[in-house]
Amino acid sequence: MAENMRVLILFFYLICATGLFGQFWIQKASFGGVGRHRATGCANSHRGFMGLGHVNGTGQDISYKDWWEYDPSSDTWTQRADFPVSTHGAVSFVVDNCPVVGGGSALSTQFYKFDPSLNTWTPIANCILPNPGDSQAFAVNNRGFVYQGNQLAKYNPNTNSWSVCATAPMTFGNWTCSFVVEGSAYIKGGLQLWEYKPLHDQWLQRASFPGQSTGGSSGFAIEQHGYVTSGYVGGLSVVTDQVWSFHPATNTWQQEIEFDGAKRRFPVAFAIHDRGYIGTGTNGINFNDFWQFNPTDNTIGIEESSAAIMVYPNPVSDFITVLGDPTLTVDQDITIYSLDGKLHLKEPRLLFKQNVDLSHLQTGTYLLRIEQEGHILYQEKIMKR
Repeated sequence: MAENMRVLILFFYLICATGLFGQFWIQKASFGGVGRHRATGCANSHRGFMGLGHVNGTGQDISYKDWWEYDPSSDTWTQRADFPVSTHGAVSFVVDNCPVVGGGSALSTQFYKFDPSLNTWTPIANCILPNPGDSQAFAVNNRGFVYQGNQLAKYNPNTNSWSVCATAPMTFGNWTCSFVVEGSAYIKGGLQLWEYKPLHDQWLQRASFPGQSTGGSSGFAIEQHGYVTSGYVGGLSVVTDQVWSFHPATNTWQQEIEFDGAKRRFPVAFAIHDRGYIGTGTNGINFNDFWQFNPTDNTIGIEESSAAIMVYPNPVSDFITVLGDPTLTVDQDITIYSLDGKLHLKEPRLLFKQNVDLSHLQTGTYLLRIEQEGHILYQEKIMKR
């Protein structure tokens, strides 16, 4: 009787909770320019900025110089003054609440500062690196940083000058990504992750990236976590929609809800008001769509789905039971991953009350997920005895 009552309550809750899935990524107003890739973008305290980039033309790339401002409060794009030259593969950062853009295909050491209030571009001191394009730039404590290979340079807006920082322990190739959390920058090169501490001018190796992307990803940071999204896998022809978060306090990665847009490489990403944004990029088709990632919704969704779907016993010795609404089982899979992202089990979810054999797993911690067409509908950490 108690079991039947529990099932009825669960069934009712599932009906109410199904609308929560898929709210972690929200499509916003499309980028104001045409679709492109290898664009650049950044954000100040209340606006996002994006532009430049290119498409592959017949015999010659077509580069752009248009520059756009995004207002998250009204979900609108406004075209601003064009960048001085058409270019792609440029890098950008924000100091004094103003974007600074440079490097790339048409520039060598030249950088320009955009003043949103005046809608003007002004040249700044040339970078001391020969051409920091197709890499990444970031800002910490109102200082801009760009890197090329294993060299890192710092820009001081107060003196309009550049200085050399400590040499990185690895040589970063093209198409890396970076994010900044609590005064430290994190650079992902291939599957390696390195932390740079500007205060101490020091590099530290952190936990390796467990996801698919080997390059062409984009990064942003919100709520003391860094996020890496999209990119290519091994070569340019294979792309991914995976999203991973890095938790500096525990030096661990966690897989998040997959990006809801098309898989792609070379998107632009930034964060405003604890929301992540990603747009443009290519998979052979050049995109101008634009998406918002809401980590609060992500957390709420996981909590709500945990209440809506019951998984027991936990810890588990041999069999674990997944209990949930039978109307949700169409084209769904139950999957088991280790914390390094390795898939250990995948079976169709066919029953309202389904027993899953985990006796073959070694003792440890795993992630049990319910997935549908590559999207995570439910996730819970389980302990295998």
